[in-house]
Amino acid sequence: MANPMYGQNKFDAQLSQGYLDFVSGYVGNLSATGIDVTEAEGVAAVKGGDETLAEVDAATWIAGAYNTDARTAAAASGSYLPPAVKGTHLAIEITGDQDEANAVAVHCNNSVGTVKPSGNVFAKQTIGHANGATASSVETAGTYDVPTSENLIWTPAATNPLCGAGTVTHFFAIEDGIWLVKVFPVPKGTGAVGVFTVS
Repeated sequence: MANPMYGQNKFDAQLSQGYLDFVSGYVGNLSATGIDVTEAEGVAAVKGGDETLAEVDAATWIAGAYNTDARTAAAASGSYLPPAVKGTHLAIEITGDQDEANAVAVHCNNSVGTVKPSGNVFAKQTIGHANGATASSVETAGTYDVPTSENLIWTPAATNPLCGAGTVTHFFAIEDGIWLVKVFPVPKGTGAVGVFTVS
């Protein structure tokens, strides 16, 4: 009998191991050495301020790695994705106690760091985790063929944020320049508050 996975029925063009890991939340194949972004590093790297090359580099997540996010949302902070090269997968675990209502951002473009991704966007998609809370998930901007969102912002709250310590967010470059995002939340308390936005 012919293999139904191939020939005219072949559908595995995008079913790479990295994509399957992304969809399932598996991190065992992330072999690069990740970084830990502290609150101070995130605050120094706020996009559009006076951030320096060194400050952006210190807050740029590592491709193919399991990274950790020690930011606490005590102030607005920034961080940056590496270039969206097709097949790239990375994960970020929240380890900080993000319990203040300040923006905790992930940007997919920058003009300051050693690596300066430009033209990267988040694919047209819904990001977050619907749990009944207002804005616990968000639809990215643009259209499916021309997505336009470049910034993903999580704004927690002082009590019961959706994304507490242990939350892992996965990023996967489905095409060059285009990121998919999947959030596996671990709520703090009821997890009933917190807002995802894009720009």
